[in-house]
Amino acid sequence: MHFDQALHLLQQLGPSMEQKGLRIATRFYDSLEATYEEELRALREAGAQDGTRALRILRLSQLLNQITNQHESSELFKLILLNEIDQTKSFLLTYPDIISREILQAIQIEYDLKEDAPLLQAWAIVHHQLVDTCRHFCKYRHAENWRQQDILLIAEEHHLGAVIDEARHALLSGRKTTLLHVSAEELAERMLANVVSLTMKGMVVHHIRREGWEQQMHEFLTMITANDPIVFVSGSTNFIDEIQQRLDPLPVLFGPFVAANQLPS
Repeated sequence: MHFDQALHLLQQLGPSMEQKGLRIATRFYDSLEATYEEELRALREAGAQDGTRALRILRLSQLLNQITNQHESSELFKLILLNEIDQTKSFLLTYPDIISREILQAIQIEYDLKEDAPLLQAWAIVHHQLVDTCRHFCKYRHAENWRQQDILLIAEEHHLGAVIDEARHALLSGRKTTLLHVSAEELAERMLANVVSLTMKGMVVHHIRREGWEQQMHEFLTMITANDPIVFVSGSTNFIDEIQQRLDPLPVLFGPFVAANQLPS
């Protein structure tokens, strides 16, 4: 199951998560405090726990609700992740496996899911991506411009439109933005006008034809990811998978939030 498919599956839980989110978050923190008292005490002594318990529960429930009701652009979704770092960053960085295990267990109990349930698999996939993303962003917490990391947008063929909105938002937030379009055809007139408009606002555009992909892509991606940018990809699941392999171990990679290959209801 790809990330985009997993997220699409979780979106089916939107209405129920509004009622269950607080219970899941409370169950998560109850278990954390009962099972990992020593780890939590060490973090408190280091001054790493931000906010009251009630506030942490509220923030986690809001994040769960935002994930399952995800209709925002991925750039805005990333900002949600940054807010999550503010409340869990130290435990997240120190004990990511504990967080993963406890949040999945809380969701499994609340939704009465079997261990091999597709919904639980989807939560595991999405949560893994969130943790990797948060840990990646945490590397920049002490940099003055940590909210201004470069953006790299990669689109396949006609999927270009899916990253155009990300480019607009990134440019508005003052980020250096690069667009890579992989296609065998020239842009349609309307889409070309959108791209030209964004280049006038500072976006850098590269176009690579599908022919010659193998010869060009590895070297090119190595060059344009040298500054460790935040990466968004839109395309078929095979294309996303191929890009992910080429960028490994760069962890920040989102597929389209509207699944290219949706799972049956």
